[in-house]
Amino acid sequence: MMSNRTNDRWAPWRNLRWVFTAIWMLFLAYPIGAVATSDHGHTAKIVGLVLIGLFAVVYLLASVYLLTGRTEVEPRGVWIFVVLLILAAGLLPIISENTFGSAPFLMVVAAFSFPTLWAAITVAALIVASIAVPTIAGWEVDGSVVIILVAVGFTMLGFRALAVREGERERAEERQRELNSELAVVAERERVARDVHDILGHSLTVITIKTELAGRLVDLDPQRAKDEMAEVNALARSALAEVRATVGALRTPDLPSVIASAQSAFRAADITATLPDPQTATPHGELFAWVLREAVTNVVRHSHATHCDVRIEDATLTVHDDGCGLGAAVPGNGLRGLIERVESAGGTLTIESNTGGTTLTAVVDDE
Repeated sequence: MMSNRTNDRWAPWRNLRWVFTAIWMLFLAYPIGAVATSDHGHTAKIVGLVLIGLFAVVYLLASVYLLTGRTEVEPRGVWIFVVLLILAAGLLPIISENTFGSAPFLMVVAAFSFPTLWAAITVAALIVASIAVPTIAGWEVDGSVVIILVAVGFTMLGFRALAVREGERERAEERQRELNSELAVVAERERVARDVHDILGHSLTVITIKTELAGRLVDLDPQRAKDEMAEVNALARSALAEVRATVGALRTPDLPSVIASAQSAFRAADITATLPDPQTATPHGELFAWVLREAVTNVVRHSHATHCDVRIEDATLTVHDDGCGLGAAVPGNGLRGLIERVESAGGTLTIESNTGGTTLTAVVDDE
């Protein structure tokens, strides 16, 4: 359990989306250069570099844990913004107007965590401040910085609008998938109801007619009555077998459907996957469908993986993920039941796991 918690802590770092927001740290070269070339003494320069270093650390952590993949309002972003603003304000006595080289980072935080209106107001306020503060303080207004802030501000607000739209589209698609699943369940229930009705309706009608006939023939023609009852018995057995087959089809997964479901599950969990062709020929399709379904469930729920590779080669199924591994966790009832199912089919199920991922292999002896 400790191993899983440790890997959970580092999971946001493995999602490289944070690089998109952290890349703006290149702009810190301007305030760093301004501190290094300022006329202040060594103490002031050290203080300035420390402030910039703290600014960079706070912004980097915000990029990884707060800003990545966000399309909704994030209240903690206000506190991050305030902390960065205080650190930037501490640089004003040291590098004057060059402090506004840190403003793009404030714009990023505002754009990706504030409500849209407040994000726009904050961006506009930072642009105005880059002109007003130097003017009031008697410093030189750096036109290039103002132009950069305008470009960055509009770019960030544009990305925010696109992210919000993308988030709404993904939520709409998720709602549609849920609706399709519900409709599929309803359709399947109706199909089963029709099948059971057709099977039992026909069979029970014939059984009723034959038993009534046998009842009338008991005294008139005993042998024919026996023949009718034998047919009733055979008909009842046939109907029972058909009902069992119908119900069994609901509980037995087929490999093409499981592969398609796995693709959907991985996509929803933001895991890239390499999957076999749904029509892959194997004599153990039903067994591999059970194994793959349980393996995919475990990868999506517990592995924290970014990629999963599934391979089927005749009598072998391999599922490998690059997640955190099982650690000290004990296989649950699902895996234990799967091991028993594979062994009962004459095969073996092995699980190899470490901090680099987990590999599940099911091999069936065809001999």
